[in-house]
Order: sequence, then structure tokens, then C-alpha cells
Amino acid sequence: MTFMVTAPIFVFREFMRHRVGFSYNEESGRYRELKSVFYVPGPERRLVQEGRPGRYNFVEGTQEQYEIVVKQTRQAAEVAYRAYQEMLEAGVAREVARGVLPVGIYSTMYVTCNARSLMSFLSLRTKNENSKFPSYPQREIEMVAEQMEEYFAKLMPITYEAFQASGRVSP
Repeated sequence: MTFMVTAPIFVFREFMRHRVGFSYNEESGRYRELKSVFYVPGPERRLVQEGRPGRYNFVEGTQEQYEIVVKQTRQAAEVAYRAYQEMLEAGVAREVARGVLPVGIYSTMYVTCNARSLMSFLSLRTKNENSKFPSYPQREIEMVAEQMEEYFAKLMPITYEAFQASGRVSP
């Protein structure tokens, strides 16, 4: 299966942890100018971490915390993108200029995997009460994984049903 994924680069770094059974082909900031599209958490994104690393939960933040996150994220993205544009306009190579861009900038990649690798990915990157093993994924990669899972369920319903029946563990 091949998926076209558009997400912030920090989500791609989470993908790269899945090296077995996955191949990636990401657009290159060396060869084309990157667009000014950055991740800014929406109001549904829980902001406050509670618990120990690897087993923590996120809870709602205050309105003040949300406003700080949005303001600072947008401001940092705007400053970085202006610096990127200024370097490009001065004739600096794209591969050098992109160094100032934060990991919140969006990129696009093709992800190719087989069903078994996808099931392993989904068991780690989605939180599901029916899973034999608890998972604590970063919400942003979980959102991508949920969309991939929808496609998987439609494309391979028998395999998907077996995945669910086995406690969301790949065979």
C-alpha cells in the first residue's frame, strides 16, 4: 500500500522510527521552494502533559496556554519563513536556506508498506481500548495513523477484521 502523507516534518521524524517494512519518498527542499504552511495546534489539541514519559496523558490547557501556543508558534514560523525567503532572494541555495525552517513546516511524502508493517505501525501509533498492548502516541502522528487505518479497513476488510480480533497486534 502506498499513502501520500502531508504533515509537519516533526511527524515525519516519528514515521522514520518505522524502518522495517516501510519505504519513504519525501519531497525535497533542495529542489523546490517550500511553501509557507506550518503546524499550529488547534483548540482540540491537549496541551498539558501529566504522568511519566512513555506513559503520560495529555489534558486540556487553559485558554491562556492555548493563546500563548498559537501566538508563539505563528510568530516563530513567520520569522523563520521570512529569513528563508530573504536568503532565497539573495541567491542562497535552497538546501542552505531551508536550515532556518522549523520542524513545524509541512512537507509531503509517499509511504509504502505491506499490511503486516501497517498493522505494527497502527498498533503503536493509535490509542485503542481493544489493543492488547497500550500505546501512547503523539497526537499528531495518531491523526495520520487514524486516516491510514480507515483506508486499510476499506481496502482489506478481512485482514483488518483479523487485526482487530487479535487485539490489534500484527500476525
